[in-house]
Amino acid sequence: MSYTVIARLLFVLTPMLPCAVLATEPPTASDADVTIRAEPVIPAKPIVTRAQLDAYLHDTPAASSPLSWLTPGAQRRFLDSMVFGEHGLGGMSLDDLSYELTREQAYDLLRLFGAQSYAIDLDARSTPRPAGDDKQVSTLESRYDQLIAAADQGDDNATHTQNLKHIYTEQFAPFQTDAQRHVLSDRDVEFLFRAATTLAFRITSQPDYLADMRSDFAELAHRHRIDRPHAGNLYNALITAHHVDEARALRAAYPLVERSPAPVMRSSTRIRDGQPSLWIVTPGARKRELVRFRFNIRTPAQVVVLASTGCHFSQNAARDIEADLQLREVFRDYAQWVAPASEVTAFDAVQAWNQAHPTLRLGIAYDDATLPMVERFDTPTFYFLSHGRIIDKVIGWPEGGNLEAIRRGLRKIDLMR
Repeated sequence: MSYTVIARLLFVLTPMLPCAVLATEPPTASDADVTIRAEPVIPAKPIVTRAQLDAYLHDTPAASSPLSWLTPGAQRRFLDSMVFGEHGLGGMSLDDLSYELTREQAYDLLRLFGAQSYAIDLDARSTPRPAGDDKQVSTLESRYDQLIAAADQGDDNATHTQNLKHIYTEQFAPFQTDAQRHVLSDRDVEFLFRAATTLAFRITSQPDYLADMRSDFAELAHRHRIDRPHAGNLYNALITAHHVDEARALRAAYPLVERSPAPVMRSSTRIRDGQPSLWIVTPGARKRELVRFRFNIRTPAQVVVLASTGCHFSQNAARDIEADLQLREVFRDYAQWVAPASEVTAFDAVQAWNQAHPTLRLGIAYDDATLPMVERFDTPTFYFLSHGRIIDKVIGWPEGGNLEAIRRGLRKIDLMR
């Protein structure tokens, strides 16, 4: 993060007065040539329910809300993505914020919900969005809305995947030619890129979506429209697809991609297509390296745990299991923790997990689709296997833990009495 960004974030972190709006004195004669930035309307307390959000939208002049910094479509998608639970905001999509706002703007907007910390490392724009974007008529935005709605509503199963592929093929693929891209508006080329990105991350086994991302990125670059979210997403897609050299070249060409150097990725042995395999961080190695190993899921008895470094439920499960001496020993000898294939972009986080949990080391799936027991990558999920057959399954980690359910599963595969 640049010193300029840090300085601006420190400025917005300055304690606020206990009121909804910071007062701004009227301009004086000496202020005649100064543009005074009106402070956005921020509630004294964060919005934690849908009813409070509705009241804020009703009572606040649109121009005074940070939400007005988003285009109408982006604002609608962002608000529709919000999920409120018993303890406040439970989830949201930051995708539109990253493409349309700077980190400073995203920080102010997320203050509405007490979630401003998510803006600090967000792959947001490095410069404000061009003002002319608001006046462009979009051909593809309604199609993009349809794709995102389908992506958010379905489960990650074969039927859902086929539905997304169908929407993309019908609504976006016809525009994925050089001739079509050249006549689209800047915003519509960006929607093409974002649609291809959505499919590339969800269906990593099909390279056509990454190819479309590359072509859309090239068109945006030709128009001088590349910013941090475009370069960051392409970088992640390249790493996920194991195109490490191309990712390194992209990072060199676009320094605004704030990523650690890509790890070296190599296979220890020949692995057949479709065979389950994992990327493993070499224990104790100082170099940034991932080694691909075959993953034998047909051993007489084992536990496969789907987990993620970014999932606090997974972190809680690992903490509780390690705190139980008997479970820690069983999991050390018979369990394999597996992160989704997309987490290959999170080398540092995986390495940190393994240092924090040396008996519960985390591998990264080479391809999620090659793990036959996985219907959807909910984390944490515990599969208790006997010769590759699922005998029991435990999903989630509630506040009180799930240790008894884990013990029952272990008894069913004769790993505990």
